[in-house]
Amino acid sequence: MRAADVDRYSSNSTLYGFDPRVKLVGSIALVVALSFVRDIAALVLAIIFLLAVLAVSRVPLRHFAGTFALALPLIALAAVAMLLTSTPGAALAMFLRISASVMALLLLVTTTPFFDVLWALRWFRVPYIICALLLFTYRYIFVMLDEMERMSMARKARGFSNRGSLLSREVFKTISYTAGMVLVRSYKRGQDIYDGLVSRGYRGEIRTIRKPKVRARDAAYMACFAGMAAIITLMQWGVLSSTL
Repeated sequence: MRAADVDRYSSNSTLYGFDPRVKLVGSIALVVALSFVRDIAALVLAIIFLLAVLAVSRVPLRHFAGTFALALPLIALAAVAMLLTSTPGAALAMFLRISASVMALLLLVTTTPFFDVLWALRWFRVPYIICALLLFTYRYIFVMLDEMERMSMARKARGFSNRGSLLSREVFKTISYTAGMVLVRSYKRGQDIYDGLVSRGYRGEIRTIRKPKVRARDAAYMACFAGMAAIITLMQWGVLSSTL
């Protein structure tokens, strides 16, 4: 499977050893604060802060940007919708607000192993069914991507080219058969993956090898995110003035 996990560089990040519970709370606190902010200067400040954290985290910019690009069309769609119903300033604020929120969440998942994030969610008593759905949905995406790649290689080996129009009966039939086979093969592999998890002791709870502990650096991390959330909130309320 050549699809890259979103947390593939987390073990090399300077933020890897931080408690996932602290990172989760810090990220959510900032996202909640961003959801109430309309001041463009405050939103720009939040993005600068997140870019600074990204630089410190040592997560490759190319990987982060590639992951962010997946959400960019939806962000742009929301901004365009706001532009059609409101002012350009409101549309720009919408674009910056959603971008900053996505960046905050991406910093969480790119610097924290996925299982650690799930463990933190369970520690905060998030229902098991939600965590299980997140786990299997995340893994199933890569299973489907892998099966699509295999089917594409099989088509090319049999002389199929991507040329043609969807209006062509033969091309449409080939793509339809491929989509059906991808779903069938993915379902079978998903069952095999689940059986493998059960054979290795999976009983429904999220378990990790290392047991995180809150330390002084975690308190500093939380203070930075909570402080930024407070600053942009005060800027929105007009308590702190902006120069932008």
